[in-house]
Amino acid sequence: KLAVYGNFYDLDFFKEIDFVPKQGMTFFNIYDLSDKENPDLIKEYKFEGNYFESRMFGDYVYFVTTTGTSYRSPYPTPLVIDGTVKSSIPFDRIYYYPIPYQSVEFANIHAVDLANPSKSVNSKSVAVEASQNMYMSEKNIFITYTEYINEYELQQKIIIDLMEDKLTDADKDLVQKIKDSDDEVLSQYEKQSKILQIVQSYVSYMTEKDQQAFQDEVDTELQNKLEEYEYMEYTIINKVSVDNGGISIVANGKVPGHVVNQFSLDEYQNVLRIATTISQRWSYYKGESQSTESLNNVFTLDKNLKLLDSLKGLAKGETIQSTRFIGDRLYMVTFRQVDPFFVIDLSNPESIKQLGLLKIPGFSRYLHPYDENTIIGIGRDTSATGAQRGLKISLFDVSDVEHPKEIAKFVTDEQYAQSTAEYEHKAFLFSKVNNMLVIPAYSYNYGRCWGDVCPAGGSTGYNGALVFKVTKDEITLRGLIDHSQGISNGNYYYSPAVERSLYIKDMLYTKSPNLLRINAISDLSKVKNIALEAGSSPYPVY
Repeated sequence: KLAVYGNFYDLDFFKEIDFVPKQGMTFFNIYDLSDKENPDLIKEYKFEGNYFESRMFGDYVYFVTTTGTSYRSPYPTPLVIDGTVKSSIPFDRIYYYPIPYQSVEFANIHAVDLANPSKSVNSKSVAVEASQNMYMSEKNIFITYTEYINEYELQQKIIIDLMEDKLTDADKDLVQKIKDSDDEVLSQYEKQSKILQIVQSYVSYMTEKDQQAFQDEVDTELQNKLEEYEYMEYTIINKVSVDNGGISIVANGKVPGHVVNQFSLDEYQNVLRIATTISQRWSYYKGESQSTESLNNVFTLDKNLKLLDSLKGLAKGETIQSTRFIGDRLYMVTFRQVDPFFVIDLSNPESIKQLGLLKIPGFSRYLHPYDENTIIGIGRDTSATGAQRGLKISLFDVSDVEHPKEIAKFVTDEQYAQSTAEYEHKAFLFSKVNNMLVIPAYSYNYGRCWGDVCPAGGSTGYNGALVFKVTKDEITLRGLIDHSQGISNGNYYYSPAVERSLYIKDMLYTKSPNLLRINAISDLSKVKNIALEAGSSPYPVY
């Protein structure tokens, strides 16, 4: 079986089913590949919403879309279309927690059985907010988003509260009408904005002395309000258990700070481990600007998302760039000017300890295990002052956990070399058995050549895939597989070309939108180039 999914835009189909989605639609098609020359489309699903994430475990794909909360008839809840048969997720399968929501949307989780495509899809929804990450262990899905305490919005609410009793009866009635209006007509933000316009007109009529006194009162109330919050940003965590197609919304919790990506979370022996950064914050009080430095933290949570322990205040003034949980350890990289590589002991989730620390120039945006005592890092090289100097790949030896070491590194000569593997782990191909690492890479130079004409010190740049030999103590560049001719617009300096790499037996395959290249792993010699016909797309290549 092969599952293929993506965005769906067929207006004729929407007219046929008499429903035009206002929040996007995704398709999920299942093919039988028993006859590989004639794949058979055996199941077609359409799920309302924008694609968010998907994971596969066993025979089940857990496919997640997101939708807003606007009411509409006759399908008030997210739609599921099986072939052309429409149904919406039942009300008793939609969940929310009694917590403040600022901008609600639903994460719709659909469990699709690839082994038995005729089986009905199982769907449930949970209320979340935008800017989400998703991590899945074998039995649980964790969906996170960041809740920000907005100082400006707090100030606006204080101004309204202090002035409301001073309004005329007519304006009090108008304010009440605005508050009572349906959220579908005016959002909470629009309501507050309209009320604030009314209130501000009263402030403008005050004398300069009264305005200053009023501003002092607002500042005092704001400071009192801010003291109620220990932190100004939190990661909200929704835990969803999945088992053989079953879906259960089981817990909700939060920790201070925000996560970088899905690798900031990990579940091990029923304990959720999570690493966050609390951002630097600026505040303005009584005419003075105040700021706090960024902080980094590690938390452990039990199966009900209750706090077990925390390690707070790591690398003050820096931010987390990458994390990797392996067994009972966490490897973490933060950055401001140099690269602190942390080794943290999580063997006792109720007593987190820092084991070791290494400071070197540069930082890693993605960490990948080579073996239990060796970590590969990919990111940027920097000067002692933090200026970036090129793409960097490092090997870290963590066998002595109290004294981690950088035992090998590769840095590009080109200052502006880039790789999508820094941000997209699916673009990172590592094969220990072949001693091979492959990453997309491109470089453009301001003094580049045009045709045969090169300025002094000019360079042609490149765009393709870099292939490295990687052993336990060595990183060596073997060569570049060029894809500059596989870009339809012919200009390969300003965007990445290679999307993915893979190997089959002794052949390496690298793919860009218009070109598939096959090279021998042994010496990278050309085997075959296959031109691909790719339709134009408004989406960038990641």
